[in-house]
Amino acid sequence: MLDNTPDTGARRATDLLDEDTLHCTACGADITRTRWAIRRNQEHEHTVFNPAGQVFTILCFKEAPGVSAVGEPSGEFTWFKGFDWQIVLCRGCNAHLGWQYIGEDIFFGLIKPKLTLKRDD
Repeated sequence: MLDNTPDTGARRATDLLDEDTLHCTACGADITRTRWAIRRNQEHEHTVFNPAGQVFTILCFKEAPGVSAVGEPSGEFTWFKGFDWQIVLCRGCNAHLGWQYIGEDIFFGLIKPKLTLKRDD
């Protein structure tokens, strides 16, 4: 997210690189970047539900270095045909942030309300 402030050269290159970083709402850890957003089934954002009836709004990303996958991959009740899933947790605080999908490639479905552009330092 870029602001409309004139570029005076005073901003560091790392500031510009970090502006699209999405953080964990629980701990502020770096999770992914908006530029890594992808579409699955023609959409970036999906509203899905699990067998217990819990509803999630997830966003799809090709990379999410701020999460770690846990458990064995499962194809049961997958939201993306041809992909097995694993739960992913924030590397900073272990909050459940979504799922890693493994199939013809790997991508991440991250829970939208658990991500923020603002980092609480």
